Amino acid sequence: MKHFALISLAAFIILMGTCRMTNRFAPHLVPDSPSYTEYSFESAEAIATQIRTPGYPVLVQFAKTLVNSNSNGALVILHIALQAIAVGFLAVELSAWDFSRRTIAIAASVFAVGCTFWDHVNTIATDAPAMSLASMTGIGVLRIWRTDLTLRSGMLLGVMTTLVIALRPAYLFLIPWVMLSVLVRPNVIFSRRLIQAIAVGTVPVIALFAWCSFRWVTVDDFGVLPFGHQNMAAVTTQLLDAEELEALPGRLGELGKEIADRRIEMAAGDRVAADGLDLRPIADAAPRADSYTTIENRWDAMTYMIVIPAAEAVANRSPMNSDLSLGMQRVEQHRMLAELDRTIVRSYPVRYLRWIALAVRRGVWGSVADMLMHPIFFVVTMGLAVAACVASIRFRTTQTAEPFGEQSNNQAGLAALTWLALSYWLFKIAFVSLTGPPIGRFSDAAAVWLPVWIAVVLVSQIRQKPHPIP
Repeated sequence: MKHFALISLAAFIILMGTCRMTNRFAPHLVPDSPSYTEYSFESAEAIATQIRTPGYPVLVQFAKTLVNSNSNGALVILHIALQAIAVGFLAVELSAWDFSRRTIAIAASVFAVGCTFWDHVNTIATDAPAMSLASMTGIGVLRIWRTDLTLRSGMLLGVMTTLVIALRPAYLFLIPWVMLSVLVRPNVIFSRRLIQAIAVGTVPVIALFAWCSFRWVTVDDFGVLPFGHQNMAAVTTQLLDAEELEALPGRLGELGKEIADRRIEMAAGDRVAADGLDLRPIADAAPRADSYTTIENRWDAMTYMIVIPAAEAVANRSPMNSDLSLGMQRVEQHRMLAELDRTIVRSYPVRYLRWIALAVRRGVWGSVADMLMHPIFFVVTMGLAVAACVASIRFRTTQTAEPFGEQSNNQAGLAALTWLALSYWLFKIAFVSLTGPPIGRFSDAAAVWLPVWIAVVLVSQIRQKPHPIP
C-alpha cells in the first residue's frame, strides 16, 4: 500500500501539472452535462424517470459539497485523482508480475495520457471518470489471473463493476466480460473456474436487478433507463425504406410513418439526392445496411431531430398521455421506441447483423486511428517503439543460454495482459455497436489497454534484470 500511495500521489502531481500547462483545468460543458448537473433527487419517481443513472450526479453533489462556488472545477480534479489512482494500481500490479521498472514506468505513462483521459478530463460528463474506474476493474482481473479468486477480491471486483455501471451504463459489458475473464484463466480446473465466474458476477447482477426492480415498482418500467432506444432507433430506422416503416404493425406503423415523413421533409430542404435522412421508397432497401458512414453521419440528426420528435408527436396523440407527468411521458415514449427497435430487429435480422459487423470494424479501425493521430500519444508511442526496437537490436545476443529478465519471467503476465487488452477492446466496441455507432469517445475508451499492451511487448524486448517495486 505504501508504494501504491506514493505512485498514485506522484501520478496525481504530474497529471495536475500537465493539465495545468495544457489548459485542461477549465471545465468543458457539453450537451450531456445538464442531465448530470441538474439531476433531480426530489422523489423516487424523479430518480426513476431520469435519463441518467445516479452515479455521476452523486459525484456532482459531492463536488458541490466540497466547493460549492466552483463544483465543476472540483469535478475536474476528481477526474484527475481517479486516473492517478488507476495508474498506481496498474504500476503495482505490473510489478507483482515481475516486470521491470522501465517497463512499468513506460506502460503507466502511456496509460496515464490515453486518448479518453486527455480528451475528456475536463468534460463535465462520465467519459473520463468511468474509463478510469473501468480500468481498475481490468486491473482487478489481472490480479485474479495472478493470485486466484478469493471472497474478498471477488466482492471488490463485483462492487467496482457495479460502481462503473452506475456511473456509465455503457459499461454493462463488464459483467459478461469479467465473468468470461475469470472462466478462461489457465492452470485452473474448469469446475472451479465456472463456480468462480458465476460468483464474481453475482454482486453486479443483483445490483442491476435491484435497480431495475426499483424502476419497475416506481414507474412500471423494468429497465436500466428510459434512454438508449432512441439512439438505436436512429440506426434501425435507417435500415428500412419509408414504405417498410409504414408497414410495421399497430401503432408502430404510425410511428414509422411519422419518422419517414419527417426525415424526407428534412432531407428535401437541403439536398437533391436521396441519402441518409432522405430514404424514399426504392426497389430494395437492404443494401442500406452497408452504408455505415452514411448512417453514422446522420445518427445525431436522426436521433434528436427525427426519432425523438416523432415519438413525442405520436405519444401526444394518445388522450391518456396528457394526464402523465413529463417524466412518465418520457418513459412511455421510450417504451414505444423500444418496441420499434425489437420489431425491426426481429423482422430484418440480416440487415441489423450486417450493421453490427460494419460498426465493429469501424470501431476497431477508428480507435487505432485515434491513437495514431493523437498528438501526445503519437509522440510517446512512436518514441517508445523506436527506442525499444533500437535497444532490442543493440542488446540482443546470439547466445543460446536461457535469457534472464522479463522474457523468462513474464510470459504469464504478458498472456494475461494480451487477454485484457484485446478482449476488453472488442467486447466494449461490440456492445456499443448494438445500439449505435462506436464513435470516438466510445471506441477510444474501449482501446484503453492497447497502448499498455504494446508498450509492454516492445519494452520487454530489452533484456535486463527485473527490478520489481518492493
